[in-house]
Amino acid sequence: MTKVLFAVATVLSLCAAASPALAQGTDPAAAEALFREGRTLADAGDYAGACAKFRESERLDPAIGTVFNIADCEQRQGHLARAWTLYREVAQRLPSNDGRRAIAEQRVSTLEPRLPRLSVRLAAAAPASSRIEKDGVELGSASLGSELPQDPGDHVVRVSAPGHEPREYRVTLAEGERLTLDVEPGASSALAEDHSGPAGASTAPASGSGQKTAGYVIGAVGIAGLLTSAVAGYLVLDAKSTVDENCDAEKRCTPEGLDASESGKTYGIVTTVGLAVGAVGLGVGSYLVLSATPASDERGPSARALIGGRF
Repeated sequence: MTKVLFAVATVLSLCAAASPALAQGTDPAAAEALFREGRTLADAGDYAGACAKFRESERLDPAIGTVFNIADCEQRQGHLARAWTLYREVAQRLPSNDGRRAIAEQRVSTLEPRLPRLSVRLAAAAPASSRIEKDGVELGSASLGSELPQDPGDHVVRVSAPGHEPREYRVTLAEGERLTLDVEPGASSALAEDHSGPAGASTAPASGSGQKTAGYVIGAVGIAGLLTSAVAGYLVLDAKSTVDENCDAEKRCTPEGLDASESGKTYGIVTTVGLAVGAVGLGVGSYLVLSATPASDERGPSARALIGGRF
């Protein structure tokens, strides 16, 4: 009886261990149908479409034969690094007596010398906090300086760092090519925002004709303020006259007198503000116009420093 109970417990435990695999949502029938569609597309030369079918089949029901077919599709599309990686996976997973293993190993050996390799290094002057991405994938410090297999074609290396503008490097790799790329982020973001250029360049906020133009504009605002103040002052006097005519000594007023009193208060505020704006505008405008650098001085040492800088 004890042996029977032990056997039953063993069977139940094996079923429990198998149940998670059954619950993972695999669909072998759909995977088989997609695999066959992929083979049809591959035979017709539509390798991109075939790869899509094979990948979906692999997702629904993983199988090493499907991985082999994905590798073949990638190779035929020129994606040598991807194909090389998948063939290596096939060779490692298949037993030695499986004929597909020998084919996978032979293709790994054939592809390896054809792989382009890119070595990305951080320039000595670059900030240690620089972040490097290759085709949207971040490269950790351990990747830097190593010859990494790539697919032939175009690649983008992007470098960024706090306080610096990002910089992109675009390279095109041919089969078998080996390239070393030293990278660094762009210029300091503070310089880019201030438009002050390289060290030694002029940092004056404004000069020459630009400063004069600003001075004339601000001065015009000042004149407008004074004119507004003058008009409002006249209206204050007019309102006061109306109040005097329509209000008695005890400040009892007719409706016309009350309206004139309120208007006079408003005009009084406008007069004060207009006078202040006018005085400040004329003062600042006059300073900017009088202190502007003459046109003949605008191509002095500062301009030469910008022309001679590193862009």
